[in-house]
Amino acid sequence: MPSEEVEIRVVLEDQEEALEVLRKKADLKEELRQVDSYFVPEDRDFFDEDPTEEYLRVREDDSREEVGYHLNHLDEDGSLLYTDEWETEVGDAETMKKLLEKIGMLEKVVVDKRRKVFEYGDFELLLDHIEGLGYFLEVEAKDVEGSVEEKRDKCFDVLESLDLDWNPAPDMGYPDMLL
Repeated sequence: MPSEEVEIRVVLEDQEEALEVLRKKADLKEELRQVDSYFVPEDRDFFDEDPTEEYLRVREDDSREEVGYHLNHLDEDGSLLYTDEWETEVGDAETMKKLLEKIGMLEKVVVDKRRKVFEYGDFELLLDHIEGLGYFLEVEAKDVEGSVEEKRDKCFDVLESLDLDWNPAPDMGYPDMLL
């Protein structure tokens, strides 16, 4: 059974200001570096779809290595509503990547991310620095009741309560932005 992820993402104007606010208003849970390698089948490039609806990712970070398949659910206008995620830990990310290549998958793009994870009530706040893109903040609903739209609205309420300077992020994932 997949987990359902409802989140919003914005581009930060001032990363230092955001960090100061988050340290005052939320609990820092962890800081880590994540390297995400995205794979596509030889005969079907997921990133040729506009917008991208699915991802196959191998993630390596300081505490675990995992493989995940993500299926995006989009609004009529193509904007992201939520994502179904199937993820599982693997013992060795390099072996997993080799296995994917052996069955005909191609590594398309790598996202190198420095992430600070904050807990804020029923939300997770993710302060990301993406190599080649800059600073972003994700607000993810964790234990929030309601429809997808209600959860997204609550994420925006949290963002507004932080009183940060931000701009809307492109409505696409980090790998799409890098490509």
